[in-house]
Amino acid sequence: MALLLLGLPLLVHAGERLRWRDPEPLPPPPVEAPVVVEPVAPAEPPPPPAPPLFPAGVPITLTQLPPGLANVSAQGCNACHYQAHDDWSRSGHRAAWVSPPFRAAMKATGESPLCLSCHLPLTVQQPRLVEEYRGGPLTEAKTRENTAWDPTLQQEGVTCAACHVRDGVVVSTRAAPKAPHPVAVSEELGRSETCATCHQLTWTGADKPFYDTYGEWSRSKWAEAGVRCQDCHMPLQGGLVVAGRYEAQASHRFTAEPGRGLSVLLKAQPGGATRGKPFKGTLTLQNTGAGHAIPTGTPFQALRVEVTLYDEKGKPVGAPFRHDLRREVMAAPPYTTLSDNRLQAGEERVVEVVIELPQKSGGGAGTLEVRLLEVGVDSSTSVPFSIQRIPIQVY
Repeated sequence: MALLLLGLPLLVHAGERLRWRDPEPLPPPPVEAPVVVEPVAPAEPPPPPAPPLFPAGVPITLTQLPPGLANVSAQGCNACHYQAHDDWSRSGHRAAWVSPPFRAAMKATGESPLCLSCHLPLTVQQPRLVEEYRGGPLTEAKTRENTAWDPTLQQEGVTCAACHVRDGVVVSTRAAPKAPHPVAVSEELGRSETCATCHQLTWTGADKPFYDTYGEWSRSKWAEAGVRCQDCHMPLQGGLVVAGRYEAQASHRFTAEPGRGLSVLLKAQPGGATRGKPFKGTLTLQNTGAGHAIPTGTPFQALRVEVTLYDEKGKPVGAPFRHDLRREVMAAPPYTTLSDNRLQAGEERVVEVVIELPQKSGGGAGTLEVRLLEVGVDSSTSVPFSIQRIPIQVY
């Protein structure tokens, strides 16, 4: 028999003898794992604010190359920022110096060096630099040879450094503390006012701005709603912001497609088309997607809406109907406006369509084709970039 008394040792009967036995020792308390405190890295210092982008307008003189950059050519940016580079390489900014519409406009202005300020926005891109204008900015200019001229950089037009390099730093809309070059953050880079540097231009004595894209936007519902130029022309897209890092970034295609902003609604006369009689219809033109006029920018380029009737063999029946949206100006500075039928933001217009159909022409199951084309100052036309085809019976 054994008795267990709480708090006393155990008494055990063993034959003729009694003996005491100490209780089993309690297990040691569990050893807690040591608490490891991760070291807290010091907060990254805020990036330096970027200098003003265009304090004195254009062209810009770059006085210091950012450490880590071998040059200011877009070719150097391509090593890491190749998606942005590839987008830019197909853009109007890339073609600003070499595009046929610009070359035709340069001829129309008498090869004015003022045009180079935006189309070659870095002084190093220009073979000659303006010292002063005589008689107005689009007339005669006194120039001097530019010993720093870089003919390779000239071919890049509005190149990366025009907006992204200032005072020895790379300018961005967001911080990049681990970048191999210093980065300064600029809120200015994301504002519509930055675009106005080159997309708003007025001559002294002119009745209207020569370029009024920023002004058109500022008077529109788009500006009232807070929609910036960048929201439409540099929308966010997924991709490689730098090699090996995927995240949303602003597109650098600088998309400018009037066919996306212009709605064209064709209404044909009932009963088809009859040879020997005029075909009639209506075009409803609506600026539904641009926060500025269509077309905008240079008055040396128009947007043509063209309607052509084809017979069942694909041959045109009569001459096509054409309606040009353009601002016509005088041939010399200050380019006073002669007429302006462009569509402002949100504007709608109905245009009567008349096509004279010869009696001796093909018929059958025909097609009405609506095309959009850009027309240059030299009457050259672009490849059609918006086409509608509507079936119609030709009697």
